[in-house]
Amino acid sequence: MAKRIKKPPVELGKRQDWLKRYELGESPPHIAQTDSFDVRTVRTHIELAKQEREVKENRGMVSRNAMERHYSDLGNAMERHYSDLCEYAEKLSALAHGENAAESSREEYILSALRQHLPRSPIWNYLKQREDLNQQIDQLRQQAAKKLEEEVKSASQLSSRPDLSEIVALGMIDLLKFQLDKWAQGHQGLNIKDSLSEQSAGGLVDLYYGVFHLGNIKGKDVALIKEVLYDLEPRIRQLEEYKKLEKLYAELKHVENDLEEELAVITLRRIVPGRCRYCPL
Repeated sequence: MAKRIKKPPVELGKRQDWLKRYELGESPPHIAQTDSFDVRTVRTHIELAKQEREVKENRGMVSRNAMERHYSDLGNAMERHYSDLCEYAEKLSALAHGENAAESSREEYILSALRQHLPRSPIWNYLKQREDLNQQIDQLRQQAAKKLEEEVKSASQLSSRPDLSEIVALGMIDLLKFQLDKWAQGHQGLNIKDSLSEQSAGGLVDLYYGVFHLGNIKGKDVALIKEVLYDLEPRIRQLEEYKKLEKLYAELKHVENDLEEELAVITLRRIVPGRCRYCPL
């Protein structure tokens, strides 16, 4: 009896080839005859190839779904991160217009993140300039307020009327401080012709200049108060502090315009280049 020759094991590539030929229409017996294998072996390995392909496809689907979820979660996280940065940029822009906004510990982290994303942006220089200018403006306004207080107290029309001066001085000082600040910024401010009003109050007159209450006085003293105002208001523009404030406010406006343009790039793009330690991985 002839000795049986053992066939070598069927390799992965071989059974994948058999599966491909089978699916193209070649029968297992024909494959077995062509490749000199037992037909049962061919059928067995065609089934194994099918199972291997299914496992591979299932793994691929699971992996693809996992990656899709991963990138979807990552995309949502990045979107929230960019949203935080853009909202903070909008807040900085609002502050450029003089709006108030309390700083929270979370916003400090967002500011840090924005700095890491844009370390070389001119935004940081503009913010520093704005802070310095506002400090200088506050100091000058305080100095100007003292000068205006002296001007009111030394007004010749009131110095002879201490009773009247005591009533109107505080309101008049606040009014002149308001006028100085508005004019220094290039705004119109109030004017005596349109903004001075009288309201009867039991035999006396409540005198208002815009929203500023200048006191409850006798009707005959209204003319004197007008005379004082006509005399004091022009002196505002002669103060050294006023001239300096004009220049500082003009410089501040220029810095704020530049800052707003840079922040607009962030708030309108809705995407911030670069990375920070808080970026989703």
